[in-house]
Amino acid sequence: MLLVLLVMVLAVAAALATSGRFERLSGNSLTGVHWLAAAAIGQLLGSFFGGTAYPVGLLGSAVCIAVFLRLNLRHPGVGLLALGFFSNAVVVALNGAMPVSLAALARAGISTAVVSDPRHELADAATRLPWLGDVVPVALPGLGQAVSPGDVLIAAGAGLLLYAGMGGSGRVPAESAPVWDDLEPCAGTPAMLRLSSEGEAAAGHSSE
Repeated sequence: MLLVLLVMVLAVAAALATSGRFERLSGNSLTGVHWLAAAAIGQLLGSFFGGTAYPVGLLGSAVCIAVFLRLNLRHPGVGLLALGFFSNAVVVALNGAMPVSLAALARAGISTAVVSDPRHELADAATRLPWLGDVVPVALPGLGQAVSPGDVLIAAGAGLLLYAGMGGSGRVPAESAPVWDDLEPCAGTPAMLRLSSEGEAAAGHSSE
């Protein structure tokens, strides 16, 4: 999913800019990762064999993803992932495939020729919950596509999960500002500005 990959790249960049490190990913406490692997295998097999194998594989994949999300809901971003997968599953279950908006395709700069696999269909008047289908245009040069609100939530959740796993602090590291006593006057600085803190104190006593 192009949108997910793009958001994850941005999440990595943001984490590295805010003290995040790849090494911290090895210490994450995600559990049940094998459920994600099973979900991916189910979708691949369903898409490969087609026919009734596709909805069966999709259903099995949804169950595996639901188990994984339930085990890891306390992690940042997993709630967004769960909501995204749920909304995608609902619209696909109601329509038999992911409905795609012609208007969204046009705004993304691509033709309807891409709607040719059994996982997608063009939205029409009979489509149920069309606003959960692929209605969000992503107009990238040469990579335009239409995605669903669920895909947006999945991308946001994956990015947040990766950012938090790398230990991003949310703040860009910066050197602290120097204090007055650490500053040294430059050549040519007016005498008034070259007074040290002791000189200022002495000047204050003499004026009393």
